[in-house]
Formats: sequence, structure tokens, C-alpha cells
Amino acid sequence: MSDIHDQAPVSFDYQVVRSKRKSAAIQVNADAVLVRVPQWVSAQWVDKFVQSRRQWVLRHLDRQQIQQAAHGIEIVEGGLIPWRGRDYRLRWQSGGASAVVIAGDEVVVTLSRRIRRPAEQAVSALLQQWLIQQAEQLLGARLLELSRQTGLMPAAVSVRSFRRRWGSCDSGGRISLNWRLVMARPEAADYVLIHELCHLRHFDHSARFWRLVEHHCPDCRPLQDYFRQRGCWLQW
Repeated sequence: MSDIHDQAPVSFDYQVVRSKRKSAAIQVNADAVLVRVPQWVSAQWVDKFVQSRRQWVLRHLDRQQIQQAAHGIEIVEGGLIPWRGRDYRLRWQSGGASAVVIAGDEVVVTLSRRIRRPAEQAVSALLQQWLIQQAEQLLGARLLELSRQTGLMPAAVSVRSFRRRWGSCDSGGRISLNWRLVMARPEAADYVLIHELCHLRHFDHSARFWRLVEHHCPDCRPLQDYFRQRGCWLQW
């Protein structure tokens, strides 16, 4: 259950999501501020909670606006689409069958004449489908290569669509990778893969874990900043 609030004192809109959870939390996305609270709390309590986190939310909103301006993905003719750390100009055309190809410094999307929905929607869907296919081909193979180099072997590997993270490793040793990693520089994507592999030995973010990450990826600190600056990719 959710409600929309427009609160002048906090200077941003937010959506209240009530559930059986026991604590309150605020989630800042590119297009919404979500306030997740237990079902039993009052509207007045929510207002005070949001007001107490006002500066934190504003900082995150400002950061996301900066990220969007610098790295946001716009589905427009001539817009920039990142692929393996390089930006390509987007162009689309009509044709017999839908396809996506890299041609020089362009990513060219061919839209089947049978498509009836708006071109921007169709182009976005085809681009994501193509990127997912590329991720399935590239990321799993690269993870296994890094696994052999590090001696850290996952139980299974999958490519998924996460909105808040680049990868995950569960307690059973199964690693999941965000398909959007194929948009990043290869060495940056490697950092995420190594990060998840190191969780196979240390299932936490302890000092021992970070020492292991730095052993296998000495440049991990600047690469963390690289992904922080591109958090807006997760919302596409």
C-alpha cells in the first residue's frame, strides 16, 4: 500500500510504501523518493522521519542529477550509448527485421516495419535485449577466466537485471551479475567480478575481504568511484 505526499518543508515529493517491515528506510531512485515504513506508523510520524533525513535525501538527489547530466542514457537520435567503456552515437532506421549493430562510432538499431509502438520505446527495448545477450556471452566467460586466475570458483553464474547493485554472491556461492556491466570499461567490470568472487571466501565486507579484493584488483578504489558516478545506469 502506498500514498503520494507533496511536502513543501522538505522540498521534494516522496512516495510512502507501507508493508510488514519492522523499520523505516528511504530509497532515492532517479525518478522517485520511496519511504518504506511499517504499516502501523502514522502519517505524522512519516513526515517527521522524512524531515529528519531531509539533508541526506537532498544530497542524494543532487548527486543523481549530476550523474544523469554526465552519464544519463537518453534514447534520442544522436544520444550516447555506452558500450565497453566507450560512447557510441545512437541512430535508428526502419528495415525488414529488428537488429542492433555497432558500425564505426555508431550503434545502429534497425526497427522492423511491423513494430507499432513509439520508436523510442522500441529502440530502448531492442538495445536492452541486445546488451543482455552480449552480457550473457561476455560476463560469464570472463568470470570463469578470473576464477581460474584467483582460485575462487563459484557454484553457479547468472546474468540478471538489478536496479540497485552491480552484482551479488549468495551464501551458496552463486554469483549474479548485472547485465549493465557490459556498458562499463572492461577493467571496471572486472573489479565487480573480482569483488563478487572474493565473497566466496569472505561473505562480508571486513578488512580481510577488502585486502583480498585489493590483492586481485589493486585499482579497486578508483573503480568504485567509477561506478558511483554511473549509478544512473541502474535505472535504465
